[in-house]
Amino acid sequence: METTPRYETGTNASLWLENLVNGLAGISIRAKHALYYGASPFQKIEVFHTYAFGKVLVLADNIVLTERDEYIYHESIAHPAMNMHHDPRRVCVIGGGDGGVLREVLKYKDVDTALVVEIDKMVKEAVVAHFPALAKSFADKRSRAEFAEGCSYLTKSKELFDVILVDSYDPGGPVQSLETTDFYKLVYDRLDKGGIAVFQTDSPTIRGEYLRSTVATISSLFSAFKLYTCTMPSFPEGMCSFVICAKDGADLDKFNDKRYSSVAKRCHYYNADIHRGAFLLPEYIKKIIA
Repeated sequence: METTPRYETGTNASLWLENLVNGLAGISIRAKHALYYGASPFQKIEVFHTYAFGKVLVLADNIVLTERDEYIYHESIAHPAMNMHHDPRRVCVIGGGDGGVLREVLKYKDVDTALVVEIDKMVKEAVVAHFPALAKSFADKRSRAEFAEGCSYLTKSKELFDVILVDSYDPGGPVQSLETTDFYKLVYDRLDKGGIAVFQTDSPTIRGEYLRSTVATISSLFSAFKLYTCTMPSFPEGMCSFVICAKDGADLDKFNDKRYSSVAKRCHYYNADIHRGAFLLPEYIKKIIA
């Protein structure tokens, strides 16, 4: 999947962001202008101002968030685990340098600590400059950010967490170690008893084999797992999938109504019906992981 700026010439010249799948199909977003360009040791970082999606963050030629629909992704990866765990006080986000997942986690007053492990410090800097509403979460006294490769950090740290959310926005990108069996085992080891982990598994229609291999690895480690999805306009083919995993018999059928009610008014996509419906899969997706 690549996001390629395309410039037209002539009287009605325009700048278009083409988010393509294997160069064959995708979506086109018309941009007003480019806001930022930078290159870190890991990737190219760009921000564009668009007509239909507001400001758009592009990392290594991939659209990773838009102002229009970022809340769908961030609420979807965070809230199911936060409402299934019996007492989620210590949360770790692997990736998440844009601050969106952190924002959702910190909506819960009972959270004591929320750690973000992001490989690329320039991502956070770009967000602070161009997406200040997202960056506010980093100022919360309960949060802290470590700029390190996720697998390496978990290897060195012995800290345990109640919930670990793997916000891997670009499987196959600069942090490919997050796709290995060793990494999944590290996540399992860093979860405390009854812990819950969530892995983003991309578009199930485009990367079905990646989803299948992830599930095969996870099923050998965790006591239980479930696949769920969300729909969002800017994501390739409009669908993103996640795998939620339980350690030591954590109940993945649980939904804490009281905890959800404490954040309900601040959610724009997630609710109790979405929580239940996200786990209802069409037959063609069930067959991918059968």
